[in-house]
Amino acid sequence: MSLMQNSAIERIAAPDLAPDALALLNEHQDNDDVVFFLGRLVWQGEMSSCAPTLFDVAADTSRGKYARIAAIRGVMAVGDEALKDKLWKTMAEDPGALDHAVFAELIDWAAPTTASVALVVRMLAHAAPHERFNDRGLSSSLHQFVDELPVMADAAEDHPLGCLVEGLNGFLDREPFVRLGECHVSEEFAWLMPIALHAVDRLVAARSAQALTPAAIAVLRNLPALRFQRGADVDDYKSALNKNVPRWAELNDRLYWNSIAVCRAHRAAKGEKLTDDWPVAYLGNFWRFGAEDFERCLEWVTSKEGDDRAVALSRCLRIYVDADRPSAWLAQLHAVVADDTVLAATLDAHLDPKPSPAMVRMDRETRRWKRESDARERKQKKDRGDWVRALIANPDRVLHPAGFQPGEFTSDHYHLLESVVNGGVTTSREDGAKWRTLIAEFGEPVARAFRDAAIAHWRAYRPTLRSEGGETGSTPYSLIFAMTGLAIEAAEDSAFAQRLTEEEAQHAFRYVTWELNGFPTWFETLYRAFPKAGFEAVATELVWELEHSVGEQPLHYIVHDILYHAPWLHSDVAPLVQAWLSTHDVLNDDALRYCLNILTGSGAAPGVLAALAARKATDTVLEGQRPRWFALWVDTDSAAAISALERHLEVLSQADASSFAELFIVALVGDRHGTGTRVGAYRNAGDLKRLYLLMHRFVRADEDFDRTNKGVYSPTLRDNAQDGRNALFNMLVDVPGREAYAAIKALEKEHPEPEYGRWMAVRASERATQDADEPLWTVEQVRDFSKRGDG
Repeated sequence: MSLMQNSAIERIAAPDLAPDALALLNEHQDNDDVVFFLGRLVWQGEMSSCAPTLFDVAADTSRGKYARIAAIRGVMAVGDEALKDKLWKTMAEDPGALDHAVFAELIDWAAPTTASVALVVRMLAHAAPHERFNDRGLSSSLHQFVDELPVMADAAEDHPLGCLVEGLNGFLDREPFVRLGECHVSEEFAWLMPIALHAVDRLVAARSAQALTPAAIAVLRNLPALRFQRGADVDDYKSALNKNVPRWAELNDRLYWNSIAVCRAHRAAKGEKLTDDWPVAYLGNFWRFGAEDFERCLEWVTSKEGDDRAVALSRCLRIYVDADRPSAWLAQLHAVVADDTVLAATLDAHLDPKPSPAMVRMDRETRRWKRESDARERKQKKDRGDWVRALIANPDRVLHPAGFQPGEFTSDHYHLLESVVNGGVTTSREDGAKWRTLIAEFGEPVARAFRDAAIAHWRAYRPTLRSEGGETGSTPYSLIFAMTGLAIEAAEDSAFAQRLTEEEAQHAFRYVTWELNGFPTWFETLYRAFPKAGFEAVATELVWELEHSVGEQPLHYIVHDILYHAPWLHSDVAPLVQAWLSTHDVLNDDALRYCLNILTGSGAAPGVLAALAARKATDTVLEGQRPRWFALWVDTDSAAAISALERHLEVLSQADASSFAELFIVALVGDRHGTGTRVGAYRNAGDLKRLYLLMHRFVRADEDFDRTNKGVYSPTLRDNAQDGRNALFNMLVDVPGREAYAAIKALEKEHPEPEYGRWMAVRASERATQDADEPLWTVEQVRDFSKRGDG
């Protein structure tokens, strides 16, 4: 058996093999291949007794990287907390150059805490020199780490993400710089800029005060200059900062004036002044000013001091020109400079521009920057051309890369995958499957080598699952490459599902939760070919999610996708969901809503759902979820449920009953975006009338919000509740026949709000008119109607 067969390891890994694995580790501890194999056996078999022995290998810088990676994974997967902490501290204290692949493996296990941030920053100081095309997954792991770090409330004591920005900026601020005096970014650590930008992007999106710190401002200020110097080299992280910074005036203005201050300091060192923001503006900064900002910038001309007044005036003039020179603004501009003859002369000069020596010099400098930028672009094109020609000369290096193990991802794979996606916004993990698009640039042999490598990769790569402790907050490129291969094979072979073995199908099912939106296109076909394996894969992750849905935010893992993207799966998972709910409570409200919608959409017997809902509505310990259970109960067994609901509301205080009724009615009929219940047992005239009157008692019309002609607003629970109460009446009006007419007529007298009586009479008349348009009644129907005295 090959030491590298993941599937074989998975078959034999079990805790009871721990004594044998430990004996083999002690006997062959110096053999990297054996450690590589046994390390995987340990973490897959949960052999905690082997962790101390693997620790020695993980911490030994003389060992091969693959052995160290397997050992780290073993320690972090099955070791106790003390051993894990010891490994982190040991590796952080080792001054030797840290291999990027080894470092990436350790970061993948980092907890999202300030302590972990401190250790990661400490280890970055002695990481091996960065190689642009041989990153070994470190950048991807750092981006994933950024995604996992929480954005804390401003009042919190610890700010992990803010600490990371500060630490990364410390590296970016180390000399020598990319271009001294013009690009204040470290030559050695410039590769960390996209990571720092990612962290700041998250802080800005959340409007965290940490985005206003000097470190975050420095990252935002320095990125444009670095991008101007390096071009596409630093564009691998696509942020929302171009939109979000200008939307936040405090950050926008602080960044602007910080950029001015730094530029002024550089010029002062050369004996120059700064009275115009053009030396900063031409770099393409994140700050922006439009016509709506004119008044604020104009105020700076008055409130600022010294040369900052001239800078503010230059910004006002650019806004003025960009807005097509509004005549009303001209008088304002003259007014704010009336007290300063120099500024007044500057304004006149700009309104009747003549090239000054400074502008001529700036124009010359801009042309120089343009030449250098063009030279960089030519070099990048040449480098890419050399790489393309090398691949064309040796396509086999894509399929069989030297020095890499099966399941490992190379820089060739990464750049070919990027070429297929073409830098666009991906909406599916299968976007890289269009391998034929490579033929035009690389030729068919290279394109087919990419295709074959991707197909081979999905079998060798083992994606982690949340139920096994893995995280899905960000996706390694290696996994995307594997999903590309799986998508290619499924699309090109109509008998794909039939050709896979049971073991291969089980392995393929490990990928289903990694799709961006919903599930992979091949999932349903493979599930129907291997229903037992498919159900087991789904059930494991579904139960894990239900057990771990404990916070205010849903996990958005598999339950959400089953509900919205796999209706064909509802009937299969409904018994499992129903059985789990019968003995457990889902602690997250959204997860509960997803589950109940799956149940009601699965075709499950209403009686089964009613029994579950009745028990939960009366026995649940989660008071906040009781209204939703009552809604399901009313939806499936209205006769019993409405009486129970009346009794429950009547024993509550008026305030509590009102809140309960609001939650109940929104759960029953949905809000303005839908998502109500589905069975509809209550949608008959008698039950709708009872519910309508009951809701009017506790969702009182005299407390309704009147939003008429009040502009745009975000609907509250009370808005949705009063809409839901009114929706009950609309449902009643839509019910045809004598019972509905009688119910509406009765409401004319029974409605708790007397002014509604006339409206009820109108609607009863409309109901009668609509019924009159139906086919003529038989003699028996007329006699029956007359006997009941409802006319």
